[in-house]
Amino acid sequence: MPPIMHTRDFKKFLVAAVIIFVITISVISGVAFEGVVEQYNLPMENWTIDMFFIQGAWVLIYSILFTLIGSLPFAFYFLAPKSNYDS
Repeated sequence: MPPIMHTRDFKKFLVAAVIIFVITISVISGVAFEGVVEQYNLPMENWTIDMFFIQGAWVLIYSILFTLIGSLPFAFYFLAPKSNYDS
């Protein structure tokens, strides 16, 4: 394993990424599932299992992508090389 994975900053980055993922998946799942119900006037009781799997797959894909984008600033902050001088 690379030595950066054993640092405190890497662990802080992972915590930030997990928090972003939880927030993202909760927001996107609410929007996606409620959007289908409102758009097509189809209550969830009438959904087939395939519809749940397809919506769940879209929620997972979008959540992963938004987590990657949202965690980039934290990666630059926590994982960037530290300077050797005080300014």
